[in-house]
Amino acid sequence: MAGVAAASAALVMAVANSAAAADLSMHTGDAWGNVPGVDWSGVGHFNKYGDVVTIKDNDADGRGVTMNVYVGSPSGNPRYSFTVGGEGNSATKKASMGGVYDLPEGKTIGFKFCRAPDGECKDYTIVNNA
Repeated sequence: MAGVAAASAALVMAVANSAAAADLSMHTGDAWGNVPGVDWSGVGHFNKYGDVVTIKDNDADGRGVTMNVYVGSPSGNPRYSFTVGGEGNSATKKASMGGVYDLPEGKTIGFKFCRAPDGECKDYTIVNNA
């Protein structure tokens, strides 16, 4: 039992540390996050090292959250998108997965982070490893 508790604590610390060390922290563009005491529907983080994009659904509202990732400004067709739903659930994409998840260095990376499926979104940009 002690081993399970230690493993759980280590996992919680790893998730907390990756969020704390994020190069860019994001939230969905829904109105509820502007109300004191009420959280955003979702939070997201981008770490330049490893091109790690993590999103988390904060609400048990029957909706999920979607991250659209772009090379350049967050408009047009995304390089990739992914969705997660269910309060407390998270999903991660990273360069080590290969293909579209390996983002170009020295380029602007755009993010459109939305509550799904209704599309209340917020846009973000960052230069990757500049």
